[in-house]
Amino acid sequence: MIKTNKMNKKGQVGIILIFFTVIAVILVAGLFIGIGVSAISMFMDDFVPEIEAIGTVAGANITEYSGYVLTPITTFVNSWSWMGGALYFVSIIGLFGIAVAYRSTADRWLLGFFILFLILIIFLSIFVSNIYQDLYEDNTTFGENIRDQKLLSFFMLHSPLILSIVAFASGIILFSGVGKEDSI
Repeated sequence: MIKTNKMNKKGQVGIILIFFTVIAVILVAGLFIGIGVSAISMFMDDFVPEIEAIGTVAGANITEYSGYVLTPITTFVNSWSWMGGALYFVSIIGLFGIAVAYRSTADRWLLGFFILFLILIIFLSIFVSNIYQDLYEDNTTFGENIRDQKLLSFFMLHSPLILSIVAFASGIILFSGVGKEDSI
């Protein structure tokens, strides 16, 4: 009796799709965090001084209240650029975790599928990096706020290189699992 070894092809395709979906979400989330923080920071830079200049209205000291409310909000929003960079870094480490946790010897066609998605992700990261670079090199207040986001800007501007290295290394880990000869 010949014993055939059935492989879970749907599960193998699923992990590849999850892997590249996480990479795409990291790219898009980093772009939106950078743009959102810069836009809100630019608004707060104009809004807070105007509110603080109002003074007292009908017995209420608006300047004092704005110090209690708007200053913590501004600090919280400005900290999101660092949190976005940290989230990007932790997500990259998480991708390695996914690759290690789900490594297996996959069918040969899945390697081609992985390389196809790898090429698509590289193109997406180049596209997102170019958008971010255009915003980064802008000479307005918006561009200045983007340049102030050091960690997130580093990751977004270098995302094609970073994600290419991470995806290739994760691909090697992902496809170097237990082979048919090692299974029991």
